[in-house]
Amino acid sequence: MPKIVFLSGVSYAPEERARRQELLQTLVRPGFTIEYMAAPNGPRVLEQPDEFEQARVAAVAAVKAMRSDSCGAVIWGGAYDPYLADLRAVAHLPVVGPGEASLFVARLIGSRLTILTSETGAAGVNAMLTRVQLKPDTVVARPMKTTVRKILANISEAHRVIRETAAAAIREDNADVLMLGSMTQGTLGIAPALRTELGVPVLDPLVIAIQAAEQVAGARGM
Repeated sequence: MPKIVFLSGVSYAPEERARRQELLQTLVRPGFTIEYMAAPNGPRVLEQPDEFEQARVAAVAAVKAMRSDSCGAVIWGGAYDPYLADLRAVAHLPVVGPGEASLFVARLIGSRLTILTSETGAAGVNAMLTRVQLKPDTVVARPMKTTVRKILANISEAHRVIRETAAAAIREDNADVLMLGSMTQGTLGIAPALRTELGVPVLDPLVIAIQAAEQVAGARGM
């Protein structure tokens, strides 16, 4: 049975890791298995510059240690693919970038994309946009007035902030496609409701990355 590993550079609290593993099991197709892996020695949350560097070092070490036959594909757990090139440089197996895959899908269905990112994520989103060529004609990074730590502390409030920011993106950016700008947003299950409420495609990088990884793992037969 083909196996996918979802690699996080962040060592969340045990209950949060368990929540994410349970969610991943509901998203993967029958016939595939998926494992949530927190890179050893990663930070507890990802907000400050030193925490990003700690996550990079931890994730690179974790990927480098994985054998080529340990799974069919690895999903790097960052919606805007931080350090994706570093991971691929040492990996012995395919590494899927959620941002890269989501931008490709966005390009197929729209021309004006707004990425709903956190207060600390806008710079990383813009860095990704300089690296990835296959993307919509116009891409805007719209920071929300929240952080990953705040989202996890109050999920109902996070839903409100995401909804308000998404509506503003359509109103002010003329966005015809929206993308959730963090994997934590992807764990909230809000994308379907946003599509219904706003009438535009809303891309969830978590779902897209899993679907891409399934194709890679299936092709490799492992």
